[in-house]
Amino acid sequence: MRLGTRMRYGTRAMLFLALHAAEGPSNVQEIADDQNLSVKYLEQLMSALLASGLVRSVRGAGGGYVLADPPDQIPLSRLLDVFEGPPGLVECTCDPTACHRSPTCVTQEVWAEMYLACRQVLENTTLADLVLRHHVKVAGAKVASAKVAGAKVASAKVAGAKVASAKVAGATMMPERTLPF
Repeated sequence: MRLGTRMRYGTRAMLFLALHAAEGPSNVQEIADDQNLSVKYLEQLMSALLASGLVRSVRGAGGGYVLADPPDQIPLSRLLDVFEGPPGLVECTCDPTACHRSPTCVTQEVWAEMYLACRQVLENTTLADLVLRHHVKVAGAKVASAKVAGAKVASAKVAGAKVASAKVAGATMMPERTLPF
């Protein structure tokens, strides 16, 4: 199953709105800049989200888009319906009359099962779940970055200690000199 850019980018836009909900409405330019998307393409996606009732628009200064429902009440399956069109991976899984082989076709059953399994994942995953995953990933990336930076500092300290040790060793290896006084 391949998800189109409409689903992928639309989900990212919705996640942006969920992450920034406390800040009020977000305009298309902010979302596009943050997500590295074309403003024109994002406007099309936001229109579809607006028409579906998943977002609301706020007019005026400081206006933009907000989620129409709390993130924990927006399953990703709703986004799939908006961006990927009618359900099913292939036409015959939704409309058996679309193919004359449907009564005896075993692959149609597999496609239907596959679609249902994918849909179940999306129905059980909400925007709130994505927000949580985002925070975990960001925190993990910060910890990993700090560990790498810490390792570089520790490595530099060890290297510095080796240099200092070599200097001390070099000093003890030098022949003794008689001082002139």
